[in-house]
Amino acid sequence: MSDQLQEAFFEVCNEAKPAGHFFVCLYVQHPFFGGPEEGGWWGTDTELVAYDHCNTKEEADAKLAALKSLADRLNKQALSEFGDHCLRQTAWLDERGLDDSFLPEVDGETSYCVTVEEDKPGERVSRGSRCYE
Repeated sequence: MSDQLQEAFFEVCNEAKPAGHFFVCLYVQHPFFGGPEEGGWWGTDTELVAYDHCNTKEEADAKLAALKSLADRLNKQALSEFGDHCLRQTAWLDERGLDDSFLPEVDGETSYCVTVEEDKPGERVSRGSRCYE
């Protein structure tokens, strides 16, 4: 929309806001352990789970605030599941009289976050390096 046309619109609709492209995004982060033969290192894969398009920053910020509680719940659940997994592995080792070095390094718990991004969703997507650097 040209600046002149937009100004004329705002004169008539003085509460109007310019349209934009804002995305509320839910991400999941998967930590991993790699390269035990070289002493090991940690990396993280970040994956876009879902997103919602909003026309204004205010709309996106309102949805972000509401979705933060969802991310908090998902993080608590993931932490609990990770702890349960570690307890099952420890019990399995104890039943067999094995040392913890018998199993590979645990990758770590999954975590979730929500963000607002402009123009296009998925700006935080990344794949951690699987090679020693």
